Amino acid sequence: MGLQDAFNKATKDWDAKKDSANQSDLIPAGTYQVMLDKVDHPVYKSGWDCLRFSMQVIKGKYASRKEQLRVSLATKTTKGKPMPDFVVSRNIRTISKIGAMVDLTMTPDLFPDNETDAYEKLVKAFEPYEGKTLEMTITVSPNKKDPDNPYRNYDFGPGIKVEEPKVEEKVDMDSNETMDVDDDDLPF
Repeated sequence: MGLQDAFNKATKDWDAKKDSANQSDLIPAGTYQVMLDKVDHPVYKSGWDCLRFSMQVIKGKYASRKEQLRVSLATKTTKGKPMPDFVVSRNIRTISKIGAMVDLTMTPDLFPDNETDAYEKLVKAFEPYEGKTLEMTITVSPNKKDPDNPYRNYDFGPGIKVEEPKVEEKVDMDSNETMDVDDDDLPF
């Protein structure tokens, strides 16, 4: 894509006088075949930490685009009150669902009572499954407190099977066997 094409795409339906230059270009609601790209445990300047899943779309119009899910296992709110049970349960189910879709067996020992320890155990547990495929469905629901930033909700299903490329038979160059090569076999 040339710069003129990039300019036309970047400014389509965008008003420089009114809209932010940092406008995000989120993957729209829908169902996508994705690869579990990376799982990590970021700690932000605010002190908030989470388990972050990076999913890369592998098929269709949005192929190569990434979606990041940040899942908190906090049992207390920032004000020190208990986190609602449904929030903690939904987050554990989300982690467990992603695990199940990439064939990781989820067990209670992956969720120790210390939140940071849980994140670190889960990062290690998911590490061998990075690169596995799954299906990700994104839905959007209204955010009453911030209507310009609707909630993004996720669900997951089994991904497509990616076939391993065939490995051609290797030739042992140290053997004493000879190979006949005709002019027709040469590429030039």
